[in-house]
Amino acid sequence: MRIATLTCLPGPSSPFLFALLYSLLALVVLVTSSSSSSSSCPGRCTCSNQASRVICTRQSLDDVPDSISVNTRYLNLQENAIQVIKSDTFKHLRHLEILQLSKNQIRQIEVGAFNGLPNLNTLELFDNHLTLVPSHAFEYLSKLRELWLRNNPIETLPGYAFHRVPSLRRLDLGELKKLDFISDAAFVGLFNLRYLNLGMCGLKDIPKLTALVRLEELELSGNRLEIIRPGSFQGLVLLRKLWLMHSQVSVIERNAFDDLKNLEELNLSHNSLHSLPHDLFTPLHKLERVHLNHNPWVCNCDVLWLSWWLKETVPSNTTCCARCHAPPFLKGKYIGELDQSHFTCYAPVIVEPPTDLNVTEGMAAELKCRTSTSTTSVNWITPNGTLMTHGSYRVRISVLHDGTLNFTNVTLRDTGQYTCMVTNAAGNTTATAVLNVTAADVSVNYTYFTTVTVESVETPGEEESALVAINETFIRVLPVPTPSGHLWPDSIPTTVSSLSIDWSSPRATRPTFTVPITEPGFSGLDDVIKTTKIIIGCFVAITFMAAVMLVVFYKLRKQHQLHKHHGPARAIEIINVEDDGIGVGGGLGTCGTLPTPVPLPQLSLHSSLKGLMAKGQNEPLLFKSGSKENVQETQI
Repeated sequence: MRIATLTCLPGPSSPFLFALLYSLLALVVLVTSSSSSSSSCPGRCTCSNQASRVICTRQSLDDVPDSISVNTRYLNLQENAIQVIKSDTFKHLRHLEILQLSKNQIRQIEVGAFNGLPNLNTLELFDNHLTLVPSHAFEYLSKLRELWLRNNPIETLPGYAFHRVPSLRRLDLGELKKLDFISDAAFVGLFNLRYLNLGMCGLKDIPKLTALVRLEELELSGNRLEIIRPGSFQGLVLLRKLWLMHSQVSVIERNAFDDLKNLEELNLSHNSLHSLPHDLFTPLHKLERVHLNHNPWVCNCDVLWLSWWLKETVPSNTTCCARCHAPPFLKGKYIGELDQSHFTCYAPVIVEPPTDLNVTEGMAAELKCRTSTSTTSVNWITPNGTLMTHGSYRVRISVLHDGTLNFTNVTLRDTGQYTCMVTNAAGNTTATAVLNVTAADVSVNYTYFTTVTVESVETPGEEESALVAINETFIRVLPVPTPSGHLWPDSIPTTVSSLSIDWSSPRATRPTFTVPITEPGFSGLDDVIKTTKIIIGCFVAITFMAAVMLVVFYKLRKQHQLHKHHGPARAIEIINVEDDGIGVGGGLGTCGTLPTPVPLPQLSLHSSLKGLMAKGQNEPLLFKSGSKENVQETQI
């Protein structure tokens, strides 16, 4: 009506009004077209709620339709013939929250197949042909909460298979019938997971689930577990429900459920259980519902504790849980109705009692206490009266699942008498043992290293003379164990002597020879030789620098006093050895283990040095050489 009125208005402004009207009509058409396009529904699909819900099931689709609305929040593509999910297939569906791709023939999911789905909450891929977990395709699914992969021919769960989706709350891996390997790190990164299904996977052992610190529900039914061992549920402190039905379980070992402090429901029905360890459920303070039916229970003294526990836990319905299968006179009777009048029970027998043990402080130790049956419980009483059970928190001391009292390293305070107490429905039996801890031997033996540097100068054509400049220094000693048992001081004064040298003389080097510094038979030097070389190297460098400075100083001071050409000098650095290996008169003494020294050029002794040869091993020795060489030799 309003448009008709505008078109009938006369006057010069009519063309302007017509143009305005045309623009408005074009805008309306554009908006209507855009809205129609965004809410369009793909062929062979049904849509509702303005195309936010798209269902394309049972349409024999080979690929994902192209014309899915950008407003789609729920997309169901189940029961089609899709084989490959290509990269960027859903990149325009930013609002998609639930994607159902189950019951197709999907064998490959390309990298980036789920790009552009920042709001995806649930992804269903069960009943397909996947042979491996498509970890690479999960990278940008930051809000994914549920992942369904059940009933795929997946063979392995590698390490970090789901670390790209730490937001997961529910993970369904049931019916992976070809699964033959689960890595210990397969579930690393799933620290938000609440529910895990590993039912009907043919498992023979419970995989490592330690990383699932927030797991609350665990489905393990339909496997071939046979034995439930202690530590199988380590780390699952928040687990509330555990299902183990139809898993061929025949033995549950002592302390197997001790880690499940918050367990509320336990289903052990339809297995092959004959009995349970004494007080198996005692650590499970929150346990309210236990399903034990359809097991071949043997009703004897070993199940009497279970009868008492059922009466305390479910007093209103003692017929809820299990019936006796044997002996014949009790067959069909509910376990909760049994009492001690039905049996003649005896206290347990300790087959391997603990024995007295002598250990050294710091060592590991064990006190064993083995019983004739695993259905009994084993506790320990320490010297100070503390009762220790399996799972008791101690830094160094713990009770192992087989009843052994284990010490990681003993201290003097651990000395005393320990009592092993074995309990069943008829009573308890005790055995004692004394742990004697002795102090560790802290005596240490040491040897030392010291170096003496001797330099000699020859003046041709004259009587032998030498100008001696003495630099007193200390060489730090590295303490090293030695069989001798003696302790040497931390530092030993050592004299380094140097004579004036003609620096213009040519220098030459000779092969060095080695002098052992330890007693015969000592083999402990190898343990510290690397550290020793580093330390001695530092001090040798410092000593060398000091020697160079002295030489330069005396060269400048005595330069004007030199009237004749001095001959070449020889510098020899030898290793001082211990007193018992060197004679008083100098030389190498009678040390039988020393190698034959390398022959040296004939040396003539300066008259001023004759007395020094008898002063002791710590005095510097001066030599005169007739050779034309100046040799600096260092040997460690």
